[in-house]
Order: sequence, then structure tokens, then C-alpha cells
Amino acid sequence: MYFQKIRHPSNFSFVSKFNDSTHSATVAGKHHRFVLKDLGSDVFHLQIEGPQPLPNLAQSDLQRLPKHPSLTAITFGPKGEILWHGADGKPLLQSLAKNAFGISGKAWMLQFQRPDGTQFYGQGEKNNGFEKSGKRTKFWNTDIWGDFHLHLCINEVTDPMYVSVPYLIVKQGNSYLGILVDNPYPVFMDTGSNYLFRRDLDPSEPSTFWLGADEGLASVYLLSGPSLHELTCKFQQLCGTTPVPPLWSLGHHQCRWGYRSYADLADLDVKFRRNKIPNDGLWLDIDYMDGFRVFSFDKKHFPNPAKDLGKLNKQNGHVVPILDPGVKLDKQYKVYQDGVRSNIFCENSNGDRYVGFVWPGKTVFPDFSIKEARAWWAKQVKAFAEAGVSGAWLDMNDPSVGAVELDDMRFNHGKLPHTSYHNQYALGMAQASREGFLAARPNERPFLLARSGFTGQSKYSAIWTGDNYSNRFHMRKSIEVTLNLALSGIPFNGPDVPGFGGNTYPELFTAWYKAGFLFPFLRNHAIMDSTAQEPWAFGSRPMEVVRHYIRTRYKLLPYLYNLFIDQEERGAAILRPLFYDFEDTAKLPLGQIDDQFLVGPSLLHAPVYKEGTRSRKVVLPGKNKWFAAHENRWVRGNRKITTTENRLSTPLYVREGAIVPMQTGVRTSNENDLGNIELHLFLNRSTRGTASYQYRFDDGHTFDYRQGKRTAFSLNVTVKGQALRIQVYDIHNGYRPANVRFVVYDRFKKVEVEGLQKSAELALKPLQWNLAGKTLRCGATTAVTIK
Repeated sequence: MYFQKIRHPSNFSFVSKFNDSTHSATVAGKHHRFVLKDLGSDVFHLQIEGPQPLPNLAQSDLQRLPKHPSLTAITFGPKGEILWHGADGKPLLQSLAKNAFGISGKAWMLQFQRPDGTQFYGQGEKNNGFEKSGKRTKFWNTDIWGDFHLHLCINEVTDPMYVSVPYLIVKQGNSYLGILVDNPYPVFMDTGSNYLFRRDLDPSEPSTFWLGADEGLASVYLLSGPSLHELTCKFQQLCGTTPVPPLWSLGHHQCRWGYRSYADLADLDVKFRRNKIPNDGLWLDIDYMDGFRVFSFDKKHFPNPAKDLGKLNKQNGHVVPILDPGVKLDKQYKVYQDGVRSNIFCENSNGDRYVGFVWPGKTVFPDFSIKEARAWWAKQVKAFAEAGVSGAWLDMNDPSVGAVELDDMRFNHGKLPHTSYHNQYALGMAQASREGFLAARPNERPFLLARSGFTGQSKYSAIWTGDNYSNRFHMRKSIEVTLNLALSGIPFNGPDVPGFGGNTYPELFTAWYKAGFLFPFLRNHAIMDSTAQEPWAFGSRPMEVVRHYIRTRYKLLPYLYNLFIDQEERGAAILRPLFYDFEDTAKLPLGQIDDQFLVGPSLLHAPVYKEGTRSRKVVLPGKNKWFAAHENRWVRGNRKITTTENRLSTPLYVREGAIVPMQTGVRTSNENDLGNIELHLFLNRSTRGTASYQYRFDDGHTFDYRQGKRTAFSLNVTVKGQALRIQVYDIHNGYRPANVRFVVYDRFKKVEVEGLQKSAELALKPLQWNLAGKTLRCGATTAVTIK
């Protein structure tokens, strides 16, 4: 597999004849038929069928969207060109004239015009730049440290990475389109990688971008936003939104290659408590197993797994062990024996079981392409979960097979080539693992974390961005990778902090925690024999910084949790680029900004990532003010400024008009109460209009919220002169009453709360709240109960 070489239009034959009434085409002398469906809501499906019917082998389980009439329309040109027009009749996207659809052997391609100023985003997990113009790329799940030379993995682009989502966002001004290639085979895209070279040779050469697949059915989905927010919600609904995870999975997680025993985890738990640092996840890498046999515990490390795990569970610890798909080829090993009897392992070309070489030595692999293997794996996971583990870490599911040739691994009892299911292998493993946890605990929300993935992965698992390094390059790259994953239907993701490989040091250690403390997933993970990097590893001063940001994350859990509710209900992104909520302008071209991000609609973070400085430029979009939490002051928006952090602070801004729910006080443990909160009202005396918010909470653990056991209420907040008016309405007490304290960010003479059982005018009390290393003094009302 050549990662840096993709197919080129010069080697394709394109449509020579097209019948507009029947949508039939002739390509390379062969008959094809264009089948276009308007799915509503400006989402279209185009399938191009050749002379030999091909099944669509994708197992993404794409979903039906709420069907609203489409305002845009797609027609075909005289040579099968795709002509996509908006409601005003203006073109949104057009194929290249006379060279729209082509074939080359089993491969197929679609070519499009690329107007000046077009920008590209998405493409799932790739570290080849935030904006994708001028790039050629292939979608093929890799084991990066196994498939690239190690020196490239330290501080170079490694493309492709672990997750394949062949989805391209096309940005033209402030309008957005999406193209999903619904094909599990290797997909390729080129957004003008050799454009300048071609134009130098032939100035008449058109400006294009193209995409296609090495084989398989030509099937694409075309989506129109028109805004990025609308487009992302539609795409997420198409792929399947992310089920609200258990609250504990949004906390801090501690991992290291080398944690292997109950004693290791119990010691971690004691140290987190002693240092008053909240933590939820206690992770086990491969050494907890008996000879790396999956679904086993080494009796030296866990003499009684159920009892040992039970002790940690009682302390509110959540143990997450690693599960690799490879099964040790050991005829005395019951899991292997059962897999052989069930005939669920992948085969090679000779019809024998395919053998790779990974941690256990000779290893066989479940064939997740078939339902029998997924059911078998789910059965094993069920028994494993019943021992008391809280979740599972799905690693090596690229699949990684060591130095053995992947092409020899075949699927569907040896009937299908490796390329047909390679990119989906992790998806099948996650689907089966989730079914196993649900079988063990039907009313508990599972938490799974996977290294590799495919379109639709977020229905089953979160993603961490794989084996990174402790350096500034990887810290900086984590922003662009996480943002594009979020736009590509995988919002629950994040990198290992402060890097997995190599050795971190105090300045990088604290800088990465500052940069990553609000990423959807936050885990500290390190390679074996590296410098220790637990929060207390570098002494009291670095620990003070890291502890502060972990505590701040826990304080903000009500806000993060509600973002996940929005994700499940509507598909809204969690981490977002600035142009998700704000439009590009000539003054502030937001599409070029790849080192700042929004967390939901209200928080803007601009971490300082360069070595040896505490200052940086920050773009504040929109016409309204922002509250600079690290400076304790309001600042004007719609401009670029320079800001400076101190040892404890980070450039964090809150949007004017935002209402941000937080837990009360300083969080020193993982004991959370989403029903006892502060609502921080980021309005000032010059704020115009109405600030609105809906707050929701439930038990954070079960699926009872799907039966109505969730409390929700809405509020509107307005400023009139020096008075602040709060209206509470649409109260639904499905879980239990909420205790709320209001926190304000300007000196108001009067605060009125209406809509409760009794209207009340509440006197202000001083409140001190430490967000970013500075004491922030603001006014707060007395507490009220909403019921």
C-alpha cells in the first residue's frame, strides 16, 4: 500500500454518452446508471451502478434524517456532470465538464470544479494541516508506529492515520457543502496537490478536486448546510449521533503502559485523593493479562478480579482495561478454543486461520465482518464486564498484526479481500464490544475508547488520537486533528496528555494540560520506561497548575455534559473551529485559524503552545464583547489582540450573553452533583438582547433519561439599565429539583428572578471563584430551588 500515491484522472476513462431521461451513461464502452435520491433537508445520495451489480459492503449503518423539503437541487449535465444549485439558482458545486465520472479497472472517480477561494476541511483524523487545500490523501487505517519509520512519528506528518472517515467539507465563502464517500475500500482525495505544477505546464488546465475509491460501489452522499453548524448536525445525524456517555467518562483519566495490578491502581487512587485532584478513570495496559491473553487477568496481579475491582468501584474509581482483538494461538486457551469451535476467526487465501504476530506471539483475529464473530466477541465482553470493569479500551484494532502482510487476512470466511473490511475492522469491534457491555448491564451507559475507527464510529465508542509524542509538535497538532474529527462525525475524542512517547518535562507537562483540559476526552498516558508524568510527578509547583485545570474541568462538567446532550439530540459539535459559530470576514478570515477553538458556543480557548513565551495573538470573533477569564475583564470583540498568560492562567474567553452552568465551589474529588449548580451569567450593563439557555441533568449513569427521568428548565436573561432580569420557564422535574445559584459579571443594582413558584428579588452577595489562577470577584444571588 503506497500511502503518498493516489490515482490520477489521466488514467481514467470518463463518460462519453449520457441519457438525461434514463440517467444512463457509457463509460469505457460499458453501461452505467446514475441513481440520485433526494433524502430531504438538502441531503442527496448518488449511486452509480455499473454493468455488474456490486453490493455496498459499508457497515456504517447510516441513519435517516428528519425529512424536510430540500431547498437545493441536483441535476445532470450532457456528460453526466453533477450540477448542484441553491434555492436562488446559483451554482453550489459542479463537476468538471466532460470529465465528471470516470473508471479505471475497478477504481472510480468523481471530479469537480474548484473555484478560487475554495477551502477544504474534515477528512476525519489527519495531521496534514487543518485546512486541506493542495493535499492528496488516502483513507487507510494504519498502526502509525508500526507502518511509518519511528523518526517520522516524532515530529512529522504521518498520513494516513488510525481513523478513516472519507468525508470532505467544501467551504465557499460562508457556505458549506459536505461529500461523504460511502465505501469501505481505500478511498482517495486530491484537493489540488499538483495544481500549480499543472498550470505552469498548461495555463488552460482547469482547477479541480477529485475523489474516489480503489474499488467497490460508487456511492456518495452530498449535503448542504448552508452554515457549518447546520452541515455538521446533518452529517452527524446521518452517521448517527453520539449517545450521552456516562458522566465519569468526561472526567480525568490516568493511564500508563506498566500499570498492571490492583496494587498499582489502589496506589494511584490514594495519591489522587491525598493531593485532592479529581480523577475518574484508572486504566490498565497489556501487562494485567495472563501472557497477553485477551479477557484474562494475571493472578499475580489480580488474585480475585471481581473482589479487587469491587474495592475500587466502591471508592468511585472506574477501571478501564485494554482489550486487543488478537487472540493468542494457544490450544489450551479457552477463548481460542471457543473461537475455533465457533469458526469466527479470519482466514487466509488457503482457507486456514490467518496468523499475525503481536503481543501474545502467534495470534488469530475475529472476523468482525460477519455477525457470528461480532456475537461471539460480545459474549466474551459480557463475561469480562461482569467481573466489574467499568469500560474498555479497544486498541490495536487498525488491525495491527505486527510484521505480517495484511493482504493475507481475508474476511467473510475468506470470501472477501482484506481491502473490503480493513477500514471497518475497528467499527465492528466497537459495535460488538458495546453489545457485550449492554448485555452485562442493560441499563448502564457503556464507555468504550478506540484507537481506530470508520464512518459512524461515534455511535459505539470515543476515539483517542493514538500514539503521540511528548513534544510541542504533537501538542500543536492535537488541536487541528481533534477539530476535524469533530466536524467528521466523531466529537468524543482527544489526545493523550502530555504525550505518550518520549519524555515530558515540567514546562511541556503544564502547557499541554492547559491546552487540553477542555478537550472532550482527557487522559494522561505514557509509554513504559518514560519519565513519570502523573500530576504530582514533577513536584508541587507543576502539580499546582495541573491540579487547577483538572479541578476547573470538573467545575465545568455541567456545561460539558449539556454539550453531549446537544450532540445526541441534534448532532452539534463539541470542540469547534471559530467559523462554526462565526462568519468569515475580510478583516478576520477565521478559516485560517487553527490554533484556537470553541468549546460549545460559549467558551473560546487560545492556548499558548510555543516554547519560551507566555504571549500570543488571539482573534476574538463577532461584534460583541468577550469576558477574558484569565484577565478578569471584559474586552471588545471583532479584532485581533495580544494577550499574556501567567504560570497558572491560560487565555480563556467567555462569549457575551453566554450562560454557563458549573458545579459549586472548588472540586477536589470526583463526587459530582449536576443538580446543585451555579449558573454564570456573562452579561454586562451594556449587553443588548436576551441571553437564553436550557439546562438539563439526570443521574449521569443510566438510560433512565430516555424514559423521561431528566430535569430540564430554560431561562431568559435581559439587562435593563442597572437591573438584571432572570425568567425561568419550561420547568420539567423528571429527575429531581435543581438547586441553583446565579453568578453575575458586572455590578448590577438589582437582580430579579421570575417564573418560580414565587417571584423574588434577591440581594447580591460577594462570591469568589477561581477560574484561571486569579481570584475573580463577582456578584451572585442567593441560592434558589427550581422545582
